[in-house]
Amino acid sequence: MRSFFKFTGYLAILLILPLLILELVVGFWYKSEITDRLKILADESLHSFVYFEDIGISVLQNFPEVTISVQNLSIKESQYEILNAEKLALHANLMGLFKDNYSLSKVEVLKPKFFAPIDSTGKKFMVRPKKVEEEKVGFKLLLDIPKIEIRDALIIVDNAYKGNRVRIAVDQGDFRLKSFDDLLEIKGDAFGILDTMISKGKLNQTGVPLAALQSTLRVNTLDDKKLFDGILQLYDAQLRAYGLLNPAGNGNLLDITLEGDEARINDYLTLIPQFKPLKLVQHNPDAKLSLTVRSSGFVDPVTFPNTDILFELENAAFSRIGLPGKLDSVSFRGHFTNGKERNAKTSEMVIDFGQAKVNNSFFLINGSIQNFNDPYLNIDASSELELEDLQGLVNFPDLEMSGSIHVHADIEGKISELEVKKRSNQNTFNGDIILKNIHIRKSQSNLSIKNLNSTVTVRNKRLTLSRLSALVNKAEVNMSGYIPNFFPMLERKPNKTSTANFDIEIVGLSISDSDFESMENNNTNVSEPTEFPEFLHLNCDINMKDFTFDVHHAESIKLKLAFNDDSLSIQNSHFKLDEGDLWLDAVSKPMTNGDSQYDFWIKADLDQLDTKKYLKKERQAKMPEKDETKDLSNYTLHSDIRIKSFKHDKIRLSNLRILADLKDEKLQAKALDFNFRYGKTQSAFNIDLRDSIYQIRGNSTVALHSFNIDSVKKFYNTLKPKKPETDSITNKEKPSFSIDKFSFNITAPRATYEHFDVDNLNVNLHVRDNRLRLNKSSFEMFDGVFELEGLIRKNEENDVKAFCNISASNIDLGDITSKIAKSNDEIFSEQHFKGKIGVNGQVLLEYNQELVHQNDEMIGKMNVSLSHGELIKFKPITESLKFIKQANRDTVLLANPNLEILFHNDEIVIPTTIFKTSLSNIEFSGYHSTDFEFGFDMQISVSDLLFKSQKKKRKQVNTDEKGRFGMIKHYIQARTIDGKMQIESMKKKAYREDLDLLEERNKHVDSVLNRMSIQIVQ
Repeated sequence: MRSFFKFTGYLAILLILPLLILELVVGFWYKSEITDRLKILADESLHSFVYFEDIGISVLQNFPEVTISVQNLSIKESQYEILNAEKLALHANLMGLFKDNYSLSKVEVLKPKFFAPIDSTGKKFMVRPKKVEEEKVGFKLLLDIPKIEIRDALIIVDNAYKGNRVRIAVDQGDFRLKSFDDLLEIKGDAFGILDTMISKGKLNQTGVPLAALQSTLRVNTLDDKKLFDGILQLYDAQLRAYGLLNPAGNGNLLDITLEGDEARINDYLTLIPQFKPLKLVQHNPDAKLSLTVRSSGFVDPVTFPNTDILFELENAAFSRIGLPGKLDSVSFRGHFTNGKERNAKTSEMVIDFGQAKVNNSFFLINGSIQNFNDPYLNIDASSELELEDLQGLVNFPDLEMSGSIHVHADIEGKISELEVKKRSNQNTFNGDIILKNIHIRKSQSNLSIKNLNSTVTVRNKRLTLSRLSALVNKAEVNMSGYIPNFFPMLERKPNKTSTANFDIEIVGLSISDSDFESMENNNTNVSEPTEFPEFLHLNCDINMKDFTFDVHHAESIKLKLAFNDDSLSIQNSHFKLDEGDLWLDAVSKPMTNGDSQYDFWIKADLDQLDTKKYLKKERQAKMPEKDETKDLSNYTLHSDIRIKSFKHDKIRLSNLRILADLKDEKLQAKALDFNFRYGKTQSAFNIDLRDSIYQIRGNSTVALHSFNIDSVKKFYNTLKPKKPETDSITNKEKPSFSIDKFSFNITAPRATYEHFDVDNLNVNLHVRDNRLRLNKSSFEMFDGVFELEGLIRKNEENDVKAFCNISASNIDLGDITSKIAKSNDEIFSEQHFKGKIGVNGQVLLEYNQELVHQNDEMIGKMNVSLSHGELIKFKPITESLKFIKQANRDTVLLANPNLEILFHNDEIVIPTTIFKTSLSNIEFSGYHSTDFEFGFDMQISVSDLLFKSQKKKRKQVNTDEKGRFGMIKHYIQARTIDGKMQIESMKKKAYREDLDLLEERNKHVDSVLNRMSIQIVQ
């Protein structure tokens, strides 16, 4: 067995060894010779430059044939590459190679690129063969190749002269080449894709499958005349192409014919881009289509051929995919030619006849168009369309339509001569459109159009709309107008526009909010607004009577609108509303940066306005989100608004006037005046946008009626905004506005609070950088004049703190005593006190967000001066000093130029002070709290009481002399218990202990006041 395998191995070596030797011999011996012969062949055959990188020869690859591989073949003409192939493989008979007979059985071309460049002068570049005048000495290449395979090829035609470019990717091409004497024949098929077609710089087609089937090309090697015949397939449409090309100079004499297959109508529809969205399908099997395209004559990169097209369609029936209707009896016949000079001027299209029918509706047309540069039209067209018949062809599933449209057009003459013929009363363009009893209703909507009737006439360039009438819901709509020249709407050329003028009258139109919402809900396709066409200017005069939208009603509306592609104007518009009159003018103008400038003028004179009627939460929820600060730089607003009665939520205003201008993101309110429950105000202010924050500057004057402070506080609490449920620092939004500088001047004849009365109130408040300062406040109370100034702060919880300096003069002692100590009127009443008081001091008050005074957060210090004081039948004197003559006890003169009073929460502290009286000098200290009610201690100079004359004591009361005490002193203690005053003598030690306690309390209150005053200022 081992011997058998050895024998088999030796036998295989003996068989393979000759092939290996043959591979080496042929590769070594013939490579140089074949390379030289291919170079000689290229030089003898072509003027163009030929280059290849290397040649490989293999016997084993396709034995018994030899394979000659040419790597990276390139052919160039001038600076342009015409052909580039990654690999060219030639399969030849091995034995013929030894006999100098290169008979090829197969040629493979891998990834070739074919270029056909045409430069900007119209010169084309291609492979230039040499004419063979006599047979060259050398070898003869036999042109009988049964199989030529081309794979992954690319064909690029680039015409820089016309701005055209074609790129075709050929996946597969299989051909046979054979020569007959002086004739070269190529047959085969090719499949690929029209990747890109650019015509005059614009993309025309892309991604179109194409094929060349059963194609034959015959080339006469003597005169290079080319004849071809085959089938060109685009998508599924096939056209038979046949003809010849005869080289002439830089071009060719050609005669090419394309013929369509009459049974493949649906396939031809796919070739027309405008038909693709319509999704048309032809149903009639008996329908016929005849199509012949013939191109002939001389053609080069800058010259067009003669082109003649014949077309005829008979008895076609079309429908749209997904719709039930059919377009029947579709037939037309005509031809096209580009004329003698083969350009637009000599071109002509003739429609011998055209017709179509949908149930009872029909369309007819015939005529011709000559000279596409300056068209001469001769067209006669007419139609009668029933809208119910069109329901099945148009994709409006939500519309219910009925009625008819009659159209007739008779056109003859040059478009350029229309103006001349208009002046001579010669009508070239005649047309009429008649709308009869048209009804349109959209499902799931309450809006409908009924009984629409109108006539549209066209005479040359003028289009006239007359007698349009309709019912929109129950509203009567009448419309008329004209367009002097409507041709720019058809031509759509730059710098040419049509101007349309329309008068519209609408009576009794009523639209409910549900109607509006139904229209929004039906508009499921949300897209950008459609741009106004640049070739149209539209002027509309709109008059509306008895107009209602939801709960809003207008007796009349007059609008004068003008539109074009970059601007809008509203002039002399007047809205006569139930609330009053409103006038509006507006203009939008283009700016150099591409944006638009918007100017508005608004004037209103309204009897009443309730914002609740215009603001609805359910519609606000649908408003788009907006930025924190809207760019207002392109808006200008001029407003003058007067409203006799204004209501917003709980706010009630009367005689409101707003006079304001907005320009360059700056609002200048020249007047914001109104009356309200407690008086009237007049304001003026400016608002500027700085660093995304609106800065406010201005002033306001408020003249109040007599008012009660508790009532105003209650009014404030009903108006203030509710506090957010979550108000953390992390979620706190940056304020959108800041008060930079604002002043308020407030006056009132009288203000009342509990049992206090204030007269001639005058307040000046100043806000700077959101900090409120009371510049000055003056008022009359207790027969004196008070003046206040200070700072007011509000924290995040809206609690208010006020730190004020208070001064007052000529205060009536009896009046203030009776008001402050009203609960002890048995002792502290107006009849017991007389005199004048001056006050100078500081007070720190706190109010919560409802402006309720917080008694436990009050602190203050007052310096009081008393002059010309009298105590009349004051029980602490009359009952404790009964040994004094009654006349001297009943009326006691007193004075104190330096009395200090401190407030802390519910405490009132009167530190030790000396009263000079007509009885005796009295050292006085007092204290009040909710727990202790009221009490005071007195030290009386008994020496003065007993030994000084009454006349002398009365005289020294109002002098500047300091009060002194003699050696004999008497101490009295007074306390109120359950509203009753109890008076008793006290020991000196107890008196001194009370003074020490008051001194400690005085220091504490004074320290707290200083600390709090520093905090509030900061």
